[in-house]
Amino acid sequence: MGYISFKETRDLLSDIASINIDDQEFSEADKVKRLRGKSINSLIQEAADNFLAQEDKILAGTFDQNLLSLSKYAPQLENISQTVTKKVFLHSDIIGMRIAGYEVLGKLFFDFVDAALRTSKKGELIALMLPEKYRPLENEDVYHRILRVTDYISGMSDSYATSLFQKISGISIK
Repeated sequence: MGYISFKETRDLLSDIASINIDDQEFSEADKVKRLRGKSINSLIQEAADNFLAQEDKILAGTFDQNLLSLSKYAPQLENISQTVTKKVFLHSDIIGMRIAGYEVLGKLFFDFVDAALRTSKKGELIALMLPEKYRPLENEDVYHRILRVTDYISGMSDSYATSLFQKISGISIK
C-alpha cells in the first residue's frame, strides 16, 4: 500500500525471514512478498513450537498468553506492531475508511433490524433482501430476530457490505 517504505519493511522483516534480500535481483515489490512469506513461515513454525511446548497448559485451560509472545521474535513483532499502528492504522486514508466502515455497518444493522422487527414499510422491503436462513421466523422473539441480523451482517465481506449499503441507500440504483 506504500505506507511503509521498502527499506523500513526490509529492516522490520529481515531478522524474522532469515534471508538477505539485498543480494537478490527482484523488484522491491517481489522482495517484500518474499520477506513477508518467509517471515510468516518462520512465525508459523515458532507458534507451532510454542504450542507444543505449552500444550499441557493450553489443554488444561491455564495458558493465557499469545503464543508468539514467547517467540524469540517477540521484540521484532512489537516493533512491527508499533510501526504498522503508527504508519498504517493511524494514516488519514485508513482512518477515513474505518470511519466509513462504521457508517456502513451502522446503517446496515439499523435497516436490517428494522426489517427483522417490521417496524416500517421500508423495513418490510428490506426484509425481502434477507437470505432465507436469516429471515425472522413468525414466532421468534426480538432477541433471536436481531441475532439473525447480526449473524448475517458479521458474515459479509467488506465489498459486499459496501455494495449492499449503496444499494439500500439509493447510492447505486440499477
